[in-house]
Amino acid sequence: MRFGIIALASSMALSAILLGACGEDPYVIEVPDCWTPEEAFDPCYRDAGSDASDAGADVAAVETDGGEEDDDAGPPCEGTCVPIRPTDYAFSFPHQVWFGPASDPAACPPDVKSQFVRYKGLIVPPAECPACSCGPSTGSCAPPSSFVAHAALCNAPPGAVETPFPPPDAWDGTCTAENAVPADLDCGGVPCIQSITVGPLGKTDDGCEATGTATTPLPEPTWESIAVACEGVMPQGWGGCAQDEMCVPKADPGFGQCVFIDGDFSCPTEGYTQRFLYYRDFESDRKCTDCTCGAVEGSACTATATIYKDEACGAFLTGTSINADDEACLEMNPGQALGSKQVTDFAYLPGVCMASGGELEGTAKEVDPVTFCCVP
Repeated sequence: MRFGIIALASSMALSAILLGACGEDPYVIEVPDCWTPEEAFDPCYRDAGSDASDAGADVAAVETDGGEEDDDAGPPCEGTCVPIRPTDYAFSFPHQVWFGPASDPAACPPDVKSQFVRYKGLIVPPAECPACSCGPSTGSCAPPSSFVAHAALCNAPPGAVETPFPPPDAWDGTCTAENAVPADLDCGGVPCIQSITVGPLGKTDDGCEATGTATTPLPEPTWESIAVACEGVMPQGWGGCAQDEMCVPKADPGFGQCVFIDGDFSCPTEGYTQRFLYYRDFESDRKCTDCTCGAVEGSACTATATIYKDEACGAFLTGTSINADDEACLEMNPGQALGSKQVTDFAYLPGVCMASGGELEGTAKEVDPVTFCCVP
């Protein structure tokens, strides 16, 4: 026997839920006479063992004189009766859900509202990072910091008396007479000035510029499948269905009747038993590592060092090409005066750097799972 009036009373709960959840006017449901606040949603009939005086009027409301079911007892379900949502977790009310390829999604039926889309099967496209390279190095050269005269020729054994002829501090190589050495200076019976050693140039490598670092984003992952969820609740709520069911719109072809819950959960063993796990979004930290350049190798500095007898860099005494790797020794006639000096023609010769980087790193993964449980 169908208890339509009972179902109508139960539908008031659904109307209140819809009003609170959606902010819309509730469906108007007439409360049957047999409903009381004390009985709430209990059936409007009594068990066979109940007092007959309590049951007579209630039973008459749902039965005809012949004891048959009254077809006019309540509005029939114009959609589909489905199980009430599970109560062990915070499952949603039933929704119409379509599962299929993301490349050809279905649209919600015109009489129900589109709710949301969830995703499954993350497709991470391959990506290539540009090859890294390094340009030639840049740098600068500085004049030598030492000029030392010897009381011996360049190839003489060590131990000869030394006479410093240093440049000023922070020297830039321009002509200077600072610390000049006079002519005919005696060092233990021999001329102090027979040769002079010029120290190596100073060299500074600024490094190499890296090229090839990716400037455009990597291709974004895509989804293989989607779940299109559509809301649909009939005005009569539980009316016209069994006490453990509710009335929902008939699902369009391809749509199923499902409930859902955020997270990764098991589905009930009865009713909504078919499980689908989808996701709200994905996270990706994939990127190409920055291109970098190692230490400079093979760079060089060259310049020309010139020594003069006078203090104005006018009377040439000797000169030579110098570099940043070795000192240079110059021989001269004994007893010469060291009046002034200068260094010119600085040249920095670029070196090379070893390139590194430009490698793909990171991962992409699905996040925020959603469990759908559907009626098979």
